[in-house]
Amino acid sequence: MKIAPASLTINQLFGAPNEQYFVPTYQRRYSWHERQVGELIDDILLIEDGDTHLLGTIVCLTGHHKAGLNRLELVDGQQRLTTVAIILECIRQRLDHENRTSEALEIAQLLTAKPLNGPPLKKVELDSLDCDQYSALINQQNFDDARNYELTRAFEVIRERASAASLDELLTFLYRLRNQAVVIRLDVSEAKDAFRLFETINDRGLRLSPTDIIKNFLLGNAARFSEKKLEYARRSWTAVLANLDGTSADAFFRYYLMALLGARITASEVVFNFKSLFMKQVSEASSLPERKFYEDEETTEVEADADGSAEKSEEKISEKLLPLVSRRVPFTHFVDQLVRYSRVYGELVLAKTNDDRINRHLHNLQMIKANQTYGFLMHLRSGECSDKIFRQILRLTEAFILRRHVCRERANDTEALFARLCTVDPKNPLDKTKQEYRDLCPNDDKFREEFSTAHFSANLIDRARYCLERMELAKHGKHEELEIQSADEVHVEHIMPQKIRTKKSKDEFGDWITYLGKNAETMHGKYIDRIGNLTLFAGALNIGASNNPFARKKQAYKASAILLTRELVSKTNFKFTDIATRSKKLADEAVILWPMP
Repeated sequence: MKIAPASLTINQLFGAPNEQYFVPTYQRRYSWHERQVGELIDDILLIEDGDTHLLGTIVCLTGHHKAGLNRLELVDGQQRLTTVAIILECIRQRLDHENRTSEALEIAQLLTAKPLNGPPLKKVELDSLDCDQYSALINQQNFDDARNYELTRAFEVIRERASAASLDELLTFLYRLRNQAVVIRLDVSEAKDAFRLFETINDRGLRLSPTDIIKNFLLGNAARFSEKKLEYARRSWTAVLANLDGTSADAFFRYYLMALLGARITASEVVFNFKSLFMKQVSEASSLPERKFYEDEETTEVEADADGSAEKSEEKISEKLLPLVSRRVPFTHFVDQLVRYSRVYGELVLAKTNDDRINRHLHNLQMIKANQTYGFLMHLRSGECSDKIFRQILRLTEAFILRRHVCRERANDTEALFARLCTVDPKNPLDKTKQEYRDLCPNDDKFREEFSTAHFSANLIDRARYCLERMELAKHGKHEELEIQSADEVHVEHIMPQKIRTKKSKDEFGDWITYLGKNAETMHGKYIDRIGNLTLFAGALNIGASNNPFARKKQAYKASAILLTRELVSKTNFKFTDIATRSKKLADEAVILWPMP
């Protein structure tokens, strides 16, 4: 491995006009949060005279330098270097606004790369998914598809701080950034060495996401196979990122492995299992010397369960991979499968399939918080399950998951079930799925009791909304055609307000403490989040003080088009016993709406 290390100030790092740093298309979006941006700025501010500050290390895949423009591929350090470029650009704009032409021109030269022929280019170029948004933000233009909040916020934060500083403070900061901030640049000419170096550096204590480690592993090994396969891997990884945009890539890889292996995989097991799968399934990997490290291994991670207990993982990777070893595939087939599954996962999580009815069910599962299902659903969609059967599976899954969640059944058991179901025939999954659901589905009596007393707290309000929406649709006698309006227009309304203790709540919602009577404040917490105290309502509701605030609320409810809400108008009072009674009534409806498989 040939490495050319250099300790460079920002002036030196950006100073060569024939060098351009580019973030390749296979890299993830810019992801630094406001805190990280602020910490970098504060570190520069704290540099003392005559001192230096190490900003960190970057790894560049340089190839061999030549005449004309040399594009340096950022294998590591993209977040840091992009942030420095944004800071310099925002300072340049402030100086230009202050008519400090010479200083602004100096920064412009640092931020420019010059090819032998053609127009000047950005010194730091984002070829990633952020490319267009990055250019628009530099030019202070509106961009309709500004999907990366963190990138937009970085520009906002830096511009705010540059604007708030005096001119002297800004110039002092600029001097320190350009001359006293140091970056260690590691130049590597061979791709396989660059990716190996990236993993070595980040194994020394820096925390990387599983996605970053998998990307590096995949591209690094592709480079060892051939230049052609490296280019194929780059294009494929770019497609994976595009498919997963707006979702959690780390979650995808966990459910992807479950879908393939038919076994529950914990977050801590993802990287090892992916590498094992690669080594045992990819034909070209058979010649890699480190392959022996992934033979006959098993994971023994201990992971905390949802209830605070711990359990030892039951998954033995060597056993789960045995069926896959016999069907070795070329590297290109392996990455094609990854791209296909990522496309399916993106469609599932974002509810963007080509079937509106499927999308509605997927949206419902999101409201219920049914993430555990995604490995199984990927298995079915990737295995060409028909849309008709898939809709049936989704309908069954809604009822099954809601029952288990409401009855507070173990999340690990639920996830293990969906992992096992990844072994069913995707073209004929109904019978096996129904049987598995029946075995773990809470019975009617338990579901009815738990539903009536369940707490739909703030983090579960979407689940409550889902239940109320389905109940409202049932009252209209329609399930597919009628849809409740969006959460921006119709919200979940607490009939007895969430706050009754403060003067402000009394002024806004009425004197509920007096109205509810003895032990009102104690009982309030026990009943506030029950389903019987919830309904759907459009618009704001300010009722003013009254000895019977519920009577005042009824005037607003009377005008509602939502039947669940209009039913409340017939009630004379709405106290704790009324909440309990309504909760039991809705629980009886729930047993019918979400039957056992």
